[in-house]
Amino acid sequence: MDPEEQELHGDYRYRNYSSAIDKALRNFESSSEWADLISSLGKLNKALQSNLKYSLLPRRLIISKRLSQCLHPALPSGVHLKALETYEIIFKIIGTKWLAKDLFLYSSGLFPLLANAAMSVRPVLLGLYEKYFIPLQKSLLPSLQAFLIGLLPGLEEGSEIYERTDALLVKLSLVIGKEVFYSALWGSVLVSPSIRLPASLFVVSHINRELSGKQQNYMLGTDGKLTIKAFCVSMLDSNVLVQRNILEVVLFFFPFYSSLELYSEVQSLYLPQMLSCILQSLLENMETLSLPELTHALRTSFKVLSKVQMPPAYLGTETGSSDTSPVKEENQELTVESKVHQNEPDTPFPPLKSEDSGIALSASSPELSLHLRVPRIVPEKDDVWKKGGSMQKALHCIQELVAKFSSKYIFAIDLQYSSNGNIPAIPVRQEENKGRHRQSSGNNGKKRRSWDSKQITVPQFKQMLSDLFTTRGSPFKQKGLDPPTLSDDHDRQRVKEEEEWDIDQVMLDLGDIKEDCREAFAAVCHLLLDCTTFPVYLSEEETEQLYLSLFQVPGGCESSFPMWLKSLMTICCCVNDCYIQNVAISVLLEIINHSQSLALVIEDRMKRYKIPGQNPFFGRLQMVTVPPITPGVLKLISEKTEFYQRVAQVLWDQLNNEKREHHNTCVELFYRLHCLAPSANICEDIICHALLDHDKGTRLEALFRFSIMWHLTREIQGSRVTSHNRSFDRSLFVVLDSLNCSDGAIGAAAQGWLIRALSLNDVARILEPESLWIKRKLYLSFLESLGAPGLHESSSEESLPLSQFTTVDREAIWAEVEKDPEKCLLNNLSQCAEAEQDLDEEDNSEHTESADTSTGPVDSDNTSSFSPSLDQQDMSSEETHSASIDDKEIFKHVGSSNIYPPDSSKSSTMLNLVRADSEKTQASESLSSDEEIDVELQALTTSRLLKQQKEKQEIVEALFKHVLLYLQPYDSKRVLYAFSVLEAVLKTNPREFIEAVATTSMDTSSTAHLNLIYNLLARHQEALVGQSFYGKLQTQSPTVCPHSLLIELLTYLCLSFLRSYYPSYLKVVHKDILGNRDVQVKSVEVLIRMMTQLAAMAKSTEGKNIEFIRHLLAGCKIQEFVLLSLSASMYVSQKCYEHVMTNKTNGCSDICVLEESLINFGRDQIWSEHPLQIELLKLLQVLIVLEHHLGQTQEEPENQPGLSKEWQRALNFQEAISAMQYVHPHPITSQGLFVSAVVRGLQPDYGYGMHPAWVGLVAYSLPYFGKSLGWTVAPFIVQICKNLDELVKQYEHETQKMSSKVSARENITPDYPLTLLEGLTTIGHFCLLDQPNQIKKVTILADPTSLRNARNAILEELPRIINTMALLWNVIKKEESQKRQADFLGTKGSSSVYFKATKTLKDKILDFLNPLTGHLGVQLVAAVAAVWNSKKSHKHHSKPKIPPVVSSSQNVLLDLVWSLNTLKNETILQLIKEVVKKPSQIKGEEKATLVDIPVLQFCYAFIQRLPISALQDNFQSLLVVLKESVQLNLAPPGYFLLLSILNDFVTRTPNQENKKDQKDLQEVTQKILEAVGNVAGSSLEQTSWLSRNLEVKAQPQVSLEEFHVEDDLCAIPSSMVSASAPSVYSVQALSLLAEVLASLLDMVYRSDEKEKAVPLISRLLYYVFPYLRNHSAYNLPSFRASTQLLSSLSGYAYTKRAWKKDVLELYMDPAFFQMDTSCIHWRAIIDHLLTHEKTMFKDLMNMQSSSLKLFPSFEQKAMLLKRQAFAIFSGEIDQYHLYLPLIQERLTDNLRVGQTSIVAAQMFLFFRVLLLRISPQHLTSLWPIMVTELIQTFIQLEEELAEEEEPANKISKQKVSDGNSLLLGDIQQNELNLYLSACKFLDTALSFPPDKMQLFQMYRWAFVPEVDAQAYSMSSDLMENHQECKPHAVRIMDLLKLKYGVSVTLKTKHHSFPLLDLHSISNITQLMPFFKILSCAFKTESNKPLSMNNSKSLRMDYPVGSGTRTLRLLEECVERDFIENMEN
Repeated sequence: MDPEEQELHGDYRYRNYSSAIDKALRNFESSSEWADLISSLGKLNKALQSNLKYSLLPRRLIISKRLSQCLHPALPSGVHLKALETYEIIFKIIGTKWLAKDLFLYSSGLFPLLANAAMSVRPVLLGLYEKYFIPLQKSLLPSLQAFLIGLLPGLEEGSEIYERTDALLVKLSLVIGKEVFYSALWGSVLVSPSIRLPASLFVVSHINRELSGKQQNYMLGTDGKLTIKAFCVSMLDSNVLVQRNILEVVLFFFPFYSSLELYSEVQSLYLPQMLSCILQSLLENMETLSLPELTHALRTSFKVLSKVQMPPAYLGTETGSSDTSPVKEENQELTVESKVHQNEPDTPFPPLKSEDSGIALSASSPELSLHLRVPRIVPEKDDVWKKGGSMQKALHCIQELVAKFSSKYIFAIDLQYSSNGNIPAIPVRQEENKGRHRQSSGNNGKKRRSWDSKQITVPQFKQMLSDLFTTRGSPFKQKGLDPPTLSDDHDRQRVKEEEEWDIDQVMLDLGDIKEDCREAFAAVCHLLLDCTTFPVYLSEEETEQLYLSLFQVPGGCESSFPMWLKSLMTICCCVNDCYIQNVAISVLLEIINHSQSLALVIEDRMKRYKIPGQNPFFGRLQMVTVPPITPGVLKLISEKTEFYQRVAQVLWDQLNNEKREHHNTCVELFYRLHCLAPSANICEDIICHALLDHDKGTRLEALFRFSIMWHLTREIQGSRVTSHNRSFDRSLFVVLDSLNCSDGAIGAAAQGWLIRALSLNDVARILEPESLWIKRKLYLSFLESLGAPGLHESSSEESLPLSQFTTVDREAIWAEVEKDPEKCLLNNLSQCAEAEQDLDEEDNSEHTESADTSTGPVDSDNTSSFSPSLDQQDMSSEETHSASIDDKEIFKHVGSSNIYPPDSSKSSTMLNLVRADSEKTQASESLSSDEEIDVELQALTTSRLLKQQKEKQEIVEALFKHVLLYLQPYDSKRVLYAFSVLEAVLKTNPREFIEAVATTSMDTSSTAHLNLIYNLLARHQEALVGQSFYGKLQTQSPTVCPHSLLIELLTYLCLSFLRSYYPSYLKVVHKDILGNRDVQVKSVEVLIRMMTQLAAMAKSTEGKNIEFIRHLLAGCKIQEFVLLSLSASMYVSQKCYEHVMTNKTNGCSDICVLEESLINFGRDQIWSEHPLQIELLKLLQVLIVLEHHLGQTQEEPENQPGLSKEWQRALNFQEAISAMQYVHPHPITSQGLFVSAVVRGLQPDYGYGMHPAWVGLVAYSLPYFGKSLGWTVAPFIVQICKNLDELVKQYEHETQKMSSKVSARENITPDYPLTLLEGLTTIGHFCLLDQPNQIKKVTILADPTSLRNARNAILEELPRIINTMALLWNVIKKEESQKRQADFLGTKGSSSVYFKATKTLKDKILDFLNPLTGHLGVQLVAAVAAVWNSKKSHKHHSKPKIPPVVSSSQNVLLDLVWSLNTLKNETILQLIKEVVKKPSQIKGEEKATLVDIPVLQFCYAFIQRLPISALQDNFQSLLVVLKESVQLNLAPPGYFLLLSILNDFVTRTPNQENKKDQKDLQEVTQKILEAVGNVAGSSLEQTSWLSRNLEVKAQPQVSLEEFHVEDDLCAIPSSMVSASAPSVYSVQALSLLAEVLASLLDMVYRSDEKEKAVPLISRLLYYVFPYLRNHSAYNLPSFRASTQLLSSLSGYAYTKRAWKKDVLELYMDPAFFQMDTSCIHWRAIIDHLLTHEKTMFKDLMNMQSSSLKLFPSFEQKAMLLKRQAFAIFSGEIDQYHLYLPLIQERLTDNLRVGQTSIVAAQMFLFFRVLLLRISPQHLTSLWPIMVTELIQTFIQLEEELAEEEEPANKISKQKVSDGNSLLLGDIQQNELNLYLSACKFLDTALSFPPDKMQLFQMYRWAFVPEVDAQAYSMSSDLMENHQECKPHAVRIMDLLKLKYGVSVTLKTKHHSFPLLDLHSISNITQLMPFFKILSCAFKTESNKPLSMNNSKSLRMDYPVGSGTRTLRLLEECVERDFIENMEN
């Protein structure tokens, strides 16, 4: 209360006056009709006039409220006029002083009236404004914006008050000040859409057109930002007149002088000029731009270019018009020089000159050029598309840009030089190119190191680039001419430099090029490419001149190449960044292709138009597309440079192993280059040179590269859409020729390629060129012209030693072996011999010599009839036949009386030797006693380590037991020749030859020829047991020979060569080791041919001939030696792999046993051992078949009973399979050595190149495996899966450099996955299917028991296999999608070469899986389920789903099953049912997990994917799955899945027509829902024994957010120890029911059956309501889920019987609002409660507060008000607007009775709800009530803050009221809540988008300042003693500062609405930031110097940008304010 008012209250007359007014105001409460209101107003007038001496009116607030209500728009004009009469009486009484102070009280009713007033009312209202408001002058400032909003509706054109309103506004602007007035005007335009039209009209009508905009600047107001915002909202206004007026204002104050033309002209004329200017600016300012900026600018140019269109009008233009166009003359040249370079003395490069005449590069306008240096666009229509026009300029600019970019960023010549004239140097890398072996003519004599880098200067570099493209046949360096004489030092220096330079070897090392540079380069290149496609219009003369110039061949000098072309060519050839190279190559090839095509068109046109009168364009402009590279230059490139060769070499080099990611792009480019090159030989030469290189590694690499090209060009060459139909024929011939190469590795590689190519249906590709050549009879001459050494390689290499083989000096050999060698040599060797050489394995004494020389004579005798120079391949069959007969003749006279040592003695000797070996080897390791002591000490301390070493040593000893060592090098070529002759014989006449050698014995008594052989063999035998090879032989019977038959001799020799190696101490060259390897391979090849023939004999003949074969195998130990050789070779491969992995260079590993260190394996590459291993596997394959045909070797004892026989067999098999050495007499397939090798064969350690061979061996030998089948194939299949997984993993990480086991170690062929898949299919089908159809030509049936064991072993691994198939399927899907969308260069596509053949891979996978579905469907589905479980998503979704979301990998698995055409939908459902009924356990899981839940998850995903028609067809099958599954004892997630499956089915299919089906469906639904309901109630317990009432167990619950369904879904409850275990599933059950229950029941029960569902719902809700009654925090998860469930269920009216009573009880419960954000669902529930019962809302609004009996009496009214507010809040907007009178009545009732703070606080919450739920037009009658209450509350706060207090008590005064609430200062907690609630209401009103709250914009100024009143002086005499109307926010802020003196620091500078997010406050100072922001935020900025406004940092974006976002936030705030804290 004001001090003056308090003083007046002491006067009894004033009190009487006040009571009279009170009495008059009470009349309004009983007024129900408008006539009553007029009467009440009359009484009020009378009361007001009863005492005119008091200018201060009592009850001002209530009077203003009643007057505002009387000015409601809906009331008749009579009431309005009577109210205005009352206003005038009041204004007369109070005068200007009190009017100024209480301005808001009276304006709140008046300001909104004019817009809605009747014609009779308006003049009266304007009269009041003129008479009483205008005199207030500056006191109007606070209300100015609201006053304008109230006045502007009077500016209605055509109305009678228009002039009067306009004059009033002008007067107001003069009184207030024009700038302030217009600021307020723009402010009102911003917030009030309804006045935008009159406001814009007012501004437009008051613009003085005679004055400039600058002179009328005041019309833009003081706040520029505000005005701009007002402009923006007006431009977007829905009224077109508003837009037009504002546009007029904008054009007046901000003139735009623009040339807007038609769109077509923009596209054809202005965009080309714009493009030209952009590119010109880019060219000039390239140094200042960063790479990302440059890229962005280039992409922008690209967009501009894409919109450019050709002008159609040019086609008919006469050439005469071109005379007026400002085209420059031909001879004019324009130079562009940057200012930076002008003052430099010597520039090494001449200024850049444009190649064409008309490039006006400096045509910038004088005004802009100073700042922007951007050329002005001059729309000269003629010259845009003509010669020298904008389009040509653009092309030349982009060409120069390419050159400039290349020089700066790629060649690093940035054209900047130091001041002293030194020229910077450029790093250039020189390297010798191993692939080409070409050198320049001047450099042949010089040798340099590779990677020799040196600095060169810019002129040198420039000269070098010049040389680079003129090396062949240039006029300066003509070939064949003598070099000119060197006249001076300068020339000498130049020649020296040229010699130093090898142009062929130059390579720019760019280091790590950043991605920015690559992007920019790609952008500039693609822009260049697009620019070259646009045509130019030329006159007839210009066209002829162009045609003549195009076909002139320029000189070969540097200047003939444009700089951009030279740059791109250099980048193609001399840059080491693949991406940049490939972009350059791609673009340049496109340009060359484009140029060639255009040249052909132009040539054709020239020929046609040469005939007179034939030119249709005579006298007109002609459209010509000029080739970017002229035909002359193209000719020069092809004839005088090596450009195509260099690019081909670059691309060929990119096909190496390190750049795998570039292979796709590279092959594509290589093929395009091949098609575009001048000659087909250019690319093929490079391939052929590499394929025929002398270096073996290069040749193997070339074969690998060729195979990459072959596989990757399959689709390209197949489509044949390119301009040429070239293919790589010559290379193909060379590769085919490599098949016969003597080098095993090369031959094997070529064979591998061929086999794969044939299997992939490439036979047509292979045969096509051959058939063509045959037709032309040019094959031989072609190969001769190629000079292919591969054709005659074997003959040329081996023809040299042939003469040596024909004559052998036998006497010399006798002499050599008889005499003793030199003593010193013997002594040295004997030390080793005594220690080791009497062993079978290590001592290998010099058998090589013996074997070598012995084989020589035998074979030379055999082949004496041959001509030495003849190639073996040219032998005729007769000669071969005679050779074999010679063999027989030679050996026929040998006697057969040889004594062969019996097996038993020989084996015992061997065992003794082995034992001796192990002891001596250990002794030899400790060479001195000191070392022995060390070893003993070490043994005591590290016995474990020694044990490991010992085990390893034993294994290695066993591995190398068979090895023989050479004591000196031998000539491998002679041995190879001998073997090749033998092989040739075996190749042509195997049967006759084998029969001959099998029947011819070694009888030395009759054939003297054999004496030497016999002698050498005997010496060899002695050497093997430790004796000397030389000297006299011990006396023994001349008839005893170790090998009685020649076939045994040959077998023994082959095996000996196979077992022989060089020792480490022997100095041999690498060639010797390679030669020995070739000999080993060849020996195995011969053995294969022999054994194959023996197998054929064993199969065809009876038992008579079988015995000698058994004798041969046992005597020569073929199987043992082959297996040991294979194991040893694999061990060596693994060692090589380890060396490569650890990057070791030394020969041996750290820990190396003696046997291993003795042998020189020549470790170099992992593939070195592969040729031998491949042949050994072939041999094993033959031996396995041979053993099978020979049958069981061991005779079973007859007298043993059957059981002990089986037992003995099993023991024997176990002994053999587990031994690490050969166990006689078991077959190969039962040997541990073999099984171990097979199991390890596919491991990466042994080399990927061997995998096809291993797969082939296992697949072929499957029927012969016997008992070891299961032991072998299961791990083999697992390893196949591992290898495929590794490939997939590599594919996934292909962007990074792969550190996997594959990467740089070894080349893997692109068809590798196909090989493995084929093997998997063959093996899997053999073991798993009853009738395997994959094993070709095999009639053998495997043992049923073994098959069964193998089947079980593989079935155990079935999930592993399915997982691999799914991974592959995923890759295939990715590849297919990438193929569809990959761009040209393949940058976005995958770079993997293994998964390109997607269709083939798909077919292979399906071929494997489809046949399994028949008999193994259940196991297959169970495996799928196990894999499904392993692939669950580990991403934590924001809201976990029940059932879990299907992960992407699970989707792939589903897709795979979906693709199996043998599985019908019905079958899948039956299989799922079987698996659920009898679930297997998932292998390898930590906890025991069954597949029942995963298989149901799979079922759910499968059902979701089925189309509706399929769902309907499979209804019965699905019903059976659900029926049988729900009866099982499933874990809770199982029931959840059943419900989800049911729901998906019901949701997507229409109702069942068959009533029985419908009934069955209802029964299943009921059972599943009851099962889930039981789970939902698992966290409840009975309140007492025998009671039916349930309550929540007092235990913590796990919410869905905390519990990730994916993690523990399959865990069964019994396995969970936690006390909250049931709650996990109860919450999930409730959540799932909430999601599906309501809609499910609605669809399962038809409209006439709904009542049947109610009992079921009641039973389910029995478990739900106990959760809703418990408001404890621990119950929150269940409370949320239950609320959601009830919300969805209550949406259906038929369900209300089941929940209505309980919900009403809960609503009236005191704890109802104790909840969290689940409130959102309660809004829906309450809304359903009120809408399903028509009278419910009315009943609620009429409810007496006393009915809330559970509340304390003082809270009842407030709590009822809160529930009524919540009811409205729960509804939609305007849902209850028809009940507004009732609502207003209830509010008025609350106001009438003296209200407490608690009720008032709830009232403001109610007001906020009304703002959100009632449209503004319906709220008009409530605003006076709401505003009055707000003012009343703020006045109360101001009074409390203004109370005088003693200083001592200011801070310490604290008291307790009502015994329970702590108070700070003197403000009680309830009042604090009230003030917070009031502030929130104000915050809500201010936050509302202004267009949705227009009425409030006229009330706003009472609470927040809109104009900075302090900034304007109040010097008017009239206003001296007047107090302006201060907004409440300012008043309260001042009082708070005064009372508490707290300085407010705001946390952030930027604030957004709504401002208040406090739920409660404990101190009034917590509201200070809010009031501080309000004091500043809405003020218009002034430009007055007196302004005290420092609010710039606090300005807010108002009005709010996104109205919907603000409304959402306001909703959330109101929602939060309803919620109360939960119980603990």
